[in-house]
Amino acid sequence: MTAARQGSFTASAGRALAVLVAAGCTAPLVERAIDARGGPLTSVSRDVQAEVHHPKIPGTWRWRIDYRTPDLLRWTLETWGEEQSFAYDGSRLRLFLGSAPLPSDPAVAEGFKTEVRWIAATALDVLADEARVAVQELPRAALPPGAASGLRVTWRDDGATYLLYFDARDRLTGASGPIAVPLIGAGELRASFEDFRAVDGFLLPHRGRYTLDGEPLFDETILRWRPDDPSLTPDAFTRPPRPAR
Repeated sequence: MTAARQGSFTASAGRALAVLVAAGCTAPLVERAIDARGGPLTSVSRDVQAEVHHPKIPGTWRWRIDYRTPDLLRWTLETWGEEQSFAYDGSRLRLFLGSAPLPSDPAVAEGFKTEVRWIAATALDVLADEARVAVQELPRAALPPGAASGLRVTWRDDGATYLLYFDARDRLTGASGPIAVPLIGAGELRASFEDFRAVDGFLLPHRGRYTLDGEPLFDETILRWRPDDPSLTPDAFTRPPRPAR
């Protein structure tokens, strides 16, 4: 091969490599965000200590959120007596005080679905389900200060929409959308996430700040994450959590 031809070949290979690298950099934001976190998660739980600012239930609270993709959720609150749990198995909401079942208010059950969707959206994996959600990247002009990219996530069955914001490293750092919170009320929830740390191979936030309709709601500290918790089988979302051993 002549020097000229070799130089031409090298230049062409360089351009091809540049195209491949650029193609990798333009992978869908959902894929990049999941990769930045450390990969897909079938389930995840977190133990939370929260400083609640809402006047209906102010003070320091402890709760646990268990989630399994796409739409199974259990929220367990530590109360002054026995724990209170809301367990949603994808179609039905069950309430428990300790291990005792409680009657379920249809309005609470309907509102709880918005919590399921909030957790699902911010957990990211459901966003790959095109039959369930429509996902659109936000234009730069629509991003809040500090965000490098964003997504509009719309549930196909009723049009409920959530916005997700990411930093330059594709980490989820903010979100907003409609929600109905038991004991408090309904409105537009906004959250910011920070203090990312490695947990079992995943990069997860350990602090969050939340507002409801622009008013401070709570600040949370994640005490413990459990990525891909083997105890979170589908059946686990039909009952309260088992007592800790």
